[in-house]
Amino acid sequence: MTVIDATRGPSQAASGVASLCVLIPAWKPEPGLVDLASSLSEAGFGLVLVIDDGSGEAGRAIFEELAARGITVLHHAVNLGKGRALKTGFNYLLTQHPNMAGVVTADADGQHTPVDIVHVGEALLTSGTNPVLGARTFGADVPMRSKFGNELTRYIFGFVTGMRLRDTQTGLRGLPLSLLPSLMTLDGERYEYEMTMLAHLCREGQRPVEVPIATVYIEGNRSSHFNPVWDSMRIYFVLARFFFSSLVAAGIDFLGFTITFALTHNVLASVAVGRLSSLVNFALNKRFVFHNRTSLVAALWRYYALVLVIFAASYGLIWTLNVYLHWNVFAAKICVDLLLSLVSFSVQRTFIFRKSEAV
Repeated sequence: MTVIDATRGPSQAASGVASLCVLIPAWKPEPGLVDLASSLSEAGFGLVLVIDDGSGEAGRAIFEELAARGITVLHHAVNLGKGRALKTGFNYLLTQHPNMAGVVTADADGQHTPVDIVHVGEALLTSGTNPVLGARTFGADVPMRSKFGNELTRYIFGFVTGMRLRDTQTGLRGLPLSLLPSLMTLDGERYEYEMTMLAHLCREGQRPVEVPIATVYIEGNRSSHFNPVWDSMRIYFVLARFFFSSLVAAGIDFLGFTITFALTHNVLASVAVGRLSSLVNFALNKRFVFHNRTSLVAALWRYYALVLVIFAASYGLIWTLNVYLHWNVFAAKICVDLLLSLVSFSVQRTFIFRKSEAV
């Protein structure tokens, strides 16, 4: 990656970014967006594209000024969300500028400096097919809601995808043009789309290149439209889908275990009957949780190899807790299955359903 002297302006720093587009989704933006877009145009980017996501009269003057300065502006008639705005930009780039090398996405709220956007652009040009992330650091001066939210999401993201990243919520990203068609088909219309997109790339083996950038929060991040409660819930829905699937399968498992144990008082037979729920769990996880579209046979034999391991571990732990520690057999099953569900998720994510079309 080329290192850029941060003391130089973007027009001095960028010479090779003419093959890149900068895409900025904007909803009711601040006036500073005009200076940001103008600086990026002067920096030499081949295209600066702003998406007006249904700002209405609140942003009319700003978008008119952008257009007057030669910035390309596309409009949504109503607010459709950041995810949809990004897809609109991707589609425009693919249909109108298919010879571009890639796109750098940036936020409209002043959190990304022109020099950092150039840094990410230049890193993208040397990253091959890998995406690039502008990674922030979260010191004591960062608003608590942003610091806590990013830390929590970073750990959950690592658990869900198996890939540790410094900053999973950054909006400053570099994407090769070749990745855009598949990204446009992913679910998500609002902030959760960025997490879906990142998780999809990581699961497909596209390890992001992380470029350090400045951490900028203006007036406590007042201008951000990110809702820390609702939008975080959208982001965490990937993990919630898995536990919903597991809960359905666990209910079937527990019912089969209970009926069989009541009839036979045999732990081994009861665990074996309960594991018939794995058929339901496999179908839900393949279709609903991981949206996996690889070979059914390949995924099935790997999944049932895991089922056998989980079955042996479940039986051994329940039997030990019941016989040697005198736990109630049903309490032992609940505790053991909760523990093994985390193991099962990690293995399914990493080895069974890794290659996917979406998240």
